[in-house]
Amino acid sequence: MNDSALKSFCTWARTELIKGVEAQMVRYGITEPAPAPVGSETVSGLPLSPAEIEQRDELLRMQAEVGHEVLRDRAAYTWFNRIVAIRFMDARGWLPSRMRILSRADGSHGSEAVENALDVEIATADADRIAELKMAGLDEPLWRYLFVAQCEELADCLPGVFERVGGAMELLLPQGLMMSDGVVGKLNAVLTDEDWRKGVTVLGWMYQYYNADVKDEFFKSKRKAAAADIAPATQLFTPEWIVRYMVENSLGRLWMLNNPGSSLRERMEYYIEPDAEHEDFIRISSPEEITLCDPACGSGHILVYAFELLFHMYEERGYREREIPELILTKNLAGMEIDPRAAQIAELALAMCAREHDRRFFKRAVRADVTALSSIPLGEDELPGNKKLAEELSHLGEIGSLLNPSEDEIDELKAAVASCSDDLFAATAKTKLESAAAICEKLSRRFTCTVANPPYMGSSSFNPFMSKWVKRNYPDVKSDLFSSFIVRIMDFAGEHGEVGMMTPFVWMFIGSYEKLRNRLIDDKTLTTLIQLEYSGFAGATVPICTFTYHNSHIDGYKGGYVRLADFTGPAVQAPKALEAIQNPDCGWFYRRNADTFKQIPGTPIAYWASDALVESFTKGKRLDAIATPRQGLATSDNGRFLRKWWEVVPSNTSRDCSGRPEAKQSGSRWFPIIRGGSYRKWWGDYDEVVNWFDDGREMKEAILSKYTYLSTPDFVIKNQNDYFKPAVSWSKISSSLASFRFAPRGMLFEVAGACLFAEPNELRYIQAFCNCSIAEIDLAFMSPTLNFEVGQIGQLPIIQDKAAEPTVCSLVEDSRSISKADYDSFETSWDFKRHPLI
Repeated sequence: MNDSALKSFCTWARTELIKGVEAQMVRYGITEPAPAPVGSETVSGLPLSPAEIEQRDELLRMQAEVGHEVLRDRAAYTWFNRIVAIRFMDARGWLPSRMRILSRADGSHGSEAVENALDVEIATADADRIAELKMAGLDEPLWRYLFVAQCEELADCLPGVFERVGGAMELLLPQGLMMSDGVVGKLNAVLTDEDWRKGVTVLGWMYQYYNADVKDEFFKSKRKAAAADIAPATQLFTPEWIVRYMVENSLGRLWMLNNPGSSLRERMEYYIEPDAEHEDFIRISSPEEITLCDPACGSGHILVYAFELLFHMYEERGYREREIPELILTKNLAGMEIDPRAAQIAELALAMCAREHDRRFFKRAVRADVTALSSIPLGEDELPGNKKLAEELSHLGEIGSLLNPSEDEIDELKAAVASCSDDLFAATAKTKLESAAAICEKLSRRFTCTVANPPYMGSSSFNPFMSKWVKRNYPDVKSDLFSSFIVRIMDFAGEHGEVGMMTPFVWMFIGSYEKLRNRLIDDKTLTTLIQLEYSGFAGATVPICTFTYHNSHIDGYKGGYVRLADFTGPAVQAPKALEAIQNPDCGWFYRRNADTFKQIPGTPIAYWASDALVESFTKGKRLDAIATPRQGLATSDNGRFLRKWWEVVPSNTSRDCSGRPEAKQSGSRWFPIIRGGSYRKWWGDYDEVVNWFDDGREMKEAILSKYTYLSTPDFVIKNQNDYFKPAVSWSKISSSLASFRFAPRGMLFEVAGACLFAEPNELRYIQAFCNCSIAEIDLAFMSPTLNFEVGQIGQLPIIQDKAAEPTVCSLVEDSRSISKADYDSFETSWDFKRHPLI
C-alpha cells in the first residue's frame, strides 16, 4: 500500500465528494435561501416525485437545524464512509448480496453488481426496478439504486455504521462516483483487493487522511478550538508497534500474570517481562472477566488489536471460534469518542474483526460497545438542580470522556427522567435526560484495563469554556488535554487495573507536571516505558513516550524502560525498541524502581541515571547554595534598545564598568549585554550592546508606559544590582546542549543569557562543573526540552573537592584563554586584531 498515494486520494476525495454533494443540493434547491419552499413539487423546473418531495423537506429541516455547510460535509463523509466500508467487504466477499458493488474480481474497472444486476439479491431492493433499469441500459441510475439498497440492507446488521440512508440523504449522493476518474474509480486504482485484505487498519488511516486538510487548516489559522475543531485537530493514528506495546503490556500482562504458562507470550513481541519479585494483579479465572476501554478510541486501532489478543485468550481456554467474537464485543471491549464519524469507523472495524471468525456475525444483531459522546443540550429548566452538569452535558462533544460524573449526578438524572410527564412537550426533555443518564453511566464504569492515545492540545488553543472547565476539573495538569487524560484514566482503570498510554513525554520532566509525576510514583506503579527519539514519531511535532502502569502502588517494583534517544527518525524506533526488549543488555534498556526518582529535585523520570548519579543529588550541594543564578532583563523593545557593537559609536560605549554607579557616571549610552548564543564553552558570544544611558532611564520609562499596571520596572528589568559583575553565563534556550561561558565584568545580561554569580575562584570551579559531562547528563533529564531555566541550573548537585580545586581552576583559566583566543580570531569580537591565517 502506497501511503502517500492513499493520503492524496483521501484528501482529494473529500473535496470531490463535497463538490458532488453541493451540486446535488443545488439541483434540489437545498440552498441558502431555498428557491422553493417546503412541499414544493418542482424546483427550478425539475419535477419531484412524492418520495423526493418528502426527502427534500427533511433535508431542509436538517439544514435549518445544523446549517448548510455542516449538512453538506456530513453528507460527503456519510458517502465516503459507506464507500470505504462496502469496498472493504467487496474485497473479502462479505456483502450479504454475494455480489461486488464497487469492483470486479479481476481488478478491472466497473461494478460486478451492475454487470449481473438480474442475479443480485438484496433484501431491500425491488427486482422489477432493477430489471427496468438494466433493460434500459441506465448503468449510472442502476448503480445508484443498488448501492443505496445495499446500504439499506447493511443497516439491519450494522446499524451504527449504516444509518438509514434510503431517505433524505439519498438525494445528496453525488453523480459520477463509478466513473474511472470518479471517487470509486480512483479508489480502486489506489487500493487493490490485496491491500484491503491486509487488515482493518486501512480504515483508520483513510479516516485520518480524509481529515488531513481540516487539521492543517485549523493549525494554520491559530484560532481557539471550537467544538467542531477538537476532533480533527487532535486525531493521530497510533503506529502499529506502539499499539502492540501498550496492549501487550496491559491486557497481555494481566493475562500472563494469571496464566504464566500461556502460549500467548509467543505472540507478544513487545511484551516486557515484569518484575516477578514484586507483583500484584487482579485475579481472573476466565477471559470473560476482562474489560478493556479506550476512552478516546478514534477509529479503533487499539480496540482492534485488543480484539486479536482476546480472541487468542478465549481460544486457549477452549471456546469455539464462532462464539468468541460476540463474547468479546459484548463482554470485553468498550470505546468512547467525541467524533461520531470516527466512532462509526471503530464500530465497523470491530465488526469486520468479528466477521473474520464468524461468517454468520451479520445476522446476530450484535454491536460493538462504541459510544459517540455528542453534546446533549440541556436547558436550565430541564435539569434545574444541577446547572454545572447541564452545562457539561451541553459541551459533552468537547470534553468527551474527561467528564467524570458522580453516582449522585447519575441518580439525579434518573430522578429527572422519572419526574418528566407524558405530555408532548416533556417528551423531548425526557429523551435527552434518558440519553444523558445512559452516557453518564457508561462514563462512570471502571475497567480491568484501560489503553489510550489521548488527544494532544495545549491550553493556548482552548476555547473559553474548555479553558475554564479544564482549570476547574484538572487544575494540576491543566496545560494540555493529554495530561488531563492521564489523570482521568486513573479513574477509568479499576483498582489494581492495568493502563497503557501514548503521550508527549514532557510530563516526565518539566516542572508544571511535578505533581502528576509524584502521583504516578506514590499512588501507582510505572511498569514499563519507552521514550522515543525527539523526532521519532512521524504523526506529530512533539516528542513522544509510551508507557504502562499498574493502578495501585507496589513497593520496590522495578519497571522496564527503553531509551531510544540515540536512534534518529521514526523508521528505527520499532526495531530498536524490539531489540532492547529481546536483549536487555543492549545498553538502552534499564530497570528502575520509580521511588529513586524522588531523590532528584523535581522528581524527573530519569530512569537512565546511574545509581551514583542519583546519589549525587543527596550527597552533593545544590549549585544555588554556593552560587546565585539570576535571570536577566527584558528590554520590551529590542529594536530600539539593542545593537551590535559595531553599529554604534565606540566613543559612546563603555566596556569595563564595575557597577551601575560607574556606568551612570560614565555618561555612555551603550554597554555590552549577554544574550545567550550558540553552543560555545568557556568564552564568547558577546557581540551586542544595550542602551543603558543614565542607568537605563529610557528603557524604564518605555516599560512603564507600555505596562501601565506596573508601579516599578523591576518586574521586567530584573536583578539590576548584579549588572556589570563577573559571571558564568549560559543560553536559556539551546538547540543542542547547555554551554557555560565566562563573562568578565562590565556586562549586563538579558533574559536569554542567564548568569551565575559567585566569588572568582568559586566561579572557576563552578564553570568547570557546569561544562563537565556529569552536569550534561543531569540536564538531559532536568531540562529535556533544551530550555535551561535558572531554577533547574540552581538544582544541579555539585561536590566540591578542595584538594582538586587549584588544579581545576588552573585548567579553567587555560580553557578560557584558549577559547578567547579562538573567539578573538573573528571580526565579530571586540578584541579582533587580525585573522590567524594572515
